[in-house]
Amino acid sequence: MKSLFITLTLALTLASTQSYGQSRTLNGTTEIQQLGMAAGAALACDVQEELKNFELIASRIIANKAPTKKQEIKDLKVYAAEKLRAYRLQKNTAPIPCREVVRDFKNQRIFQSTVYADGSVKLPDGVLLRARKK
Repeated sequence: MKSLFITLTLALTLASTQSYGQSRTLNGTTEIQQLGMAAGAALACDVQEELKNFELIASRIIANKAPTKKQEIKDLKVYAAEKLRAYRLQKNTAPIPCREVVRDFKNQRIFQSTVYADGSVKLPDGVLLRARKK
């Protein structure tokens, strides 16, 4: 997984926006940017079912870290921009063979999360992320 992020991070010109509550992680990218990059590369490599689950969990992570609805929308835009950027990169130049992308994507720890019927998600570290009521 780290090889996927490192390669994509080096290949992408990342946006310089940093949302409230986001800590800089791998090579200066935020968790939200990393989630978007992983989703975009997986989409380009035609990962279907796992991507649906990933995006449900990612949406809970993004929503729960945002202190306001306005910030959540801003963070979702960052996620979408990184997803599109990674998708285009992988589709056009394939810096990582798709078999590696698929393998790394499917083996992420995020898939050890539990998704409940009400839309809440329990992460592998035990943190419960509740679905926001509209």
